[in-house]
Amino acid sequence: MDHLRLEISWGSLWRIVAITVLLALLFTVRETIIILSLAILISSALDPAVEKLEKWHIPRILGTIIIFLAGLIFLALLIYTIVPLSILEFRSLFTNLGGVVGQLLGSAVPDTVVNTIVPRLDNIANLLLSGSTSFVDVVSKILGGATFFLTTLVLSFYLTASRDGVGKFLRAILPSSLEDNVLALYYRSKRQVGRWMQGQIVLCMLVAVAVFFGLWFLGVKYALLLAILAGLFEIVPLVGPIFAGALSVAVALSDSSGLAISTLIFFVVMQQIEGHVLVPLVMRRAVDVHPVVVIAALLGGYQLAGIPGILLAVPAAVVFQEVV
Repeated sequence: MDHLRLEISWGSLWRIVAITVLLALLFTVRETIIILSLAILISSALDPAVEKLEKWHIPRILGTIIIFLAGLIFLALLIYTIVPLSILEFRSLFTNLGGVVGQLLGSAVPDTVVNTIVPRLDNIANLLLSGSTSFVDVVSKILGGATFFLTTLVLSFYLTASRDGVGKFLRAILPSSLEDNVLALYYRSKRQVGRWMQGQIVLCMLVAVAVFFGLWFLGVKYALLLAILAGLFEIVPLVGPIFAGALSVAVALSDSSGLAISTLIFFVVMQQIEGHVLVPLVMRRAVDVHPVVVIAALLGGYQLAGIPGILLAVPAAVVFQEVV
């Protein structure tokens, strides 16, 4: 009987060991890699705006300062004005969660089932509300706190302030054998990622504003919170807008069936306007990433790195698409 002999050369064995050590090292410094990746992403997204200011004879360093200050002021105003109201609506929604679900299920589900579900939802709501501090702690740990934010901000500022800052950084860390291919991939992906980010941000904001005014006009409760969720869900193709609309209709249904029908009609019209007007207008120059790829990237990014992983997911998918 013949025996199969498997021989592994010392060279192959050393390669396996080296790859294993490299992967372990990358896992150890994964937070640093995430910070650098976010800084490169921010710099790549802001670079076109800084270049436009340069064409207006504004020095690059001054243009970078203007862009970053404008972004920080906008973020501060957003946190100061919208976040407190959103938290109040969030607390109110979860405080009344059991009653809302009870009204929705009351006519279609036996009382015994409703009486079982509603108290449990009340318990979940109380747990979420009482554990708000721990939730903030968890988010703080995911983001690495103020150090994570400031480090990312400083690195992205330096990369943006220097002309071709990301390219210079990649040349400094890459071996010469990989330099040309990686830089060519970066410059191709940079244009696509920048266009996608700019278009997606504009689209999310337009949808959030439109949903807020629409729900506010109809008299749907928690209009601000639902509008913010609609804007955030816009990043998830196909499924996100449907989920945002279903959630708004469910909240409206807790008041009356007529309000729910009006809300449903509003979202159907909104979807038609978005699909035939907003998306072609805003995203006409953006890269066409398959919806399944986006959803898979978002799920994988969240599992690997939490919220920062979500931010890096679609750009990583764009790079992957460029490679493939």
